[in-house]
Amino acid sequence: MSTNPFNPNSYVAFDGTSVRDLIIDKLNQGQIFTDQNYQGSNISALIDVISYTFSTLLYYLNKTSSESMFSESQIYENMNRIVKLLNYNPKGKITQSLGYNLSLKPNLSPGNYIIPKYSYVSIGNVSFSFNKNIMFTNFADGSIKFQNKTTDFFLYQGKFQEYPSYNAIGANNEVLYLSLGDTTYVDNFNIFVYVKPKSTGVWEEWTQSQNLFLNKSTDKVFQTRYNPNKNYEIIFGDDINGKKLNTDDTVQVFYLNIDPTSSTVASNTLNDTSIVSYNSNIYNEIKTDAFLETGTYMSRNQLAYVTLSNDYPSSPYESEESVDDIRINAPKNFSYQQRLVTTNDFQTYIKSNFNNVISDVYVVNNEDYLKGHLKYLYNIGINYPQLDGTVLYNQIKFSNSCNFNNVYVYLCPINNSQRYVNASQKELILSELESQKILTSQIVPIDPVYMLFDFYVKSSFSKASTSDLNYNKLRIYKQSNSRRSSSGIVADIVNLITSTFSKQNVSFEKLINISELSNNILNVDGVEKIQTYRNDTNEFVEGLSFLVWNETYPDLDIETYNQNLQLEYFQYPSFNDITNLISKIEVIETSGVIQITDF
Repeated sequence: MSTNPFNPNSYVAFDGTSVRDLIIDKLNQGQIFTDQNYQGSNISALIDVISYTFSTLLYYLNKTSSESMFSESQIYENMNRIVKLLNYNPKGKITQSLGYNLSLKPNLSPGNYIIPKYSYVSIGNVSFSFNKNIMFTNFADGSIKFQNKTTDFFLYQGKFQEYPSYNAIGANNEVLYLSLGDTTYVDNFNIFVYVKPKSTGVWEEWTQSQNLFLNKSTDKVFQTRYNPNKNYEIIFGDDINGKKLNTDDTVQVFYLNIDPTSSTVASNTLNDTSIVSYNSNIYNEIKTDAFLETGTYMSRNQLAYVTLSNDYPSSPYESEESVDDIRINAPKNFSYQQRLVTTNDFQTYIKSNFNNVISDVYVVNNEDYLKGHLKYLYNIGINYPQLDGTVLYNQIKFSNSCNFNNVYVYLCPINNSQRYVNASQKELILSELESQKILTSQIVPIDPVYMLFDFYVKSSFSKASTSDLNYNKLRIYKQSNSRRSSSGIVADIVNLITSTFSKQNVSFEKLINISELSNNILNVDGVEKIQTYRNDTNEFVEGLSFLVWNETYPDLDIETYNQNLQLEYFQYPSFNDITNLISKIEVIETSGVIQITDF
């Protein structure tokens, strides 16, 4: 074999044409065949097929060689297989969740009741289901006491369905594949498994484990994996890590069938909805054997006494992780190794598992909390910062009197209409963290300190105040030769500002780049220059100038900024009254001031 690195016969130098020419040359050297030199002959056609096939195989060789690298892979199937080596399980689709309040109509007899799991309510054409039994006691005086350990009451968009029963073959780490077709979508966090051992004939509920290697041989657990084909695999143990399925054990899976195209549900839409019980022969068997709660499962007539309401809209649907999402999340997941020790561990876990509830999270230890948030409250004039309303509420409801080993978790909700993560959502997050955290640590959820932004020019005659915001506008000077409409220019600027302050682009400890935003506005087609203008004193500032203040204590922390602003870790930026942003922008044309009131 030639050692010349530029040997033209090296396979990496071949393409379809060079392979065809090489074959023809070899046949000519053999002096047996001659038809290869005539286009249209049978042997010539065969050579064309071989050369095309070689060219195709070479393309896929080059493609798959680059796809074998974690940092370069772009195909979902390949990335999914690569991160399996890191024991990372990509997230599938996550349905809408809807927090609710429960009350009872009069005349329901006193007693212990259970709303059975997998029941559902219909809001128009959209269904929302219970994924757990809701247990409560109805007293004679009409009061209710819930028996659930937490108050994380949520409905999930979709209806629960039964997968065909599966008879186990008794293999180690047996895998059951949920093959449901391309038009059936399953929620990532709502897959439930029940097993009826052949030896007992009694149904058992098996619980989901994040990692089978963390379980004992007797633990009745399973692990789910979202595989390269975007279907779910249900993996059981081997009597070393997790209990093994025995031959002819019956496995029954319930999954939440969701509709990714359904719109989110607004607040106060659960009124007058009725609860429908899930019903099937196998479900009734499982309910008798595996649902061990004490109480009366509510009948259809009794469910009519239950009233549901929702104060907040549903959280939005989340699609499965993309290749780029996996590239970011897999190393973080690998670093925390299924345990919550460092602040980064907490942040990674919460972002990975509750991204349909929260838009951002920031975690600090007790020392940073005292030096940061409480010190800030004291500096702005709060003599007893530990008695601040939101601080005190979370401390009392979710923590104990011991504060030296607390972990403070700042949470921002994903819903734009929701300022703070509600108590039920906090309970849901904390209950999941309890099994992972260090035993001695106490987790305290904390609400963000919202810092509001609005256009403002500080008057030389008075102190900065939110009371004179209405006098301030953003003035856009339109280029004299521009053919764009003023409304089109304003629409682009509104989109820029809205995007800058959207929850997808802001975070705790955010740098608000005012200079970059000013440049982006100046780059809008038709804009010559911009000013922040105050019409009661006719004062103005070239470029952008903002009033920034603490939403809770506007008189204690308020200042104007026309340069970049670095927020503290506990502060979260938000634009004041952004729904009326269009009314705060004026366009200056050669004919005078144009106030856009509508697009």
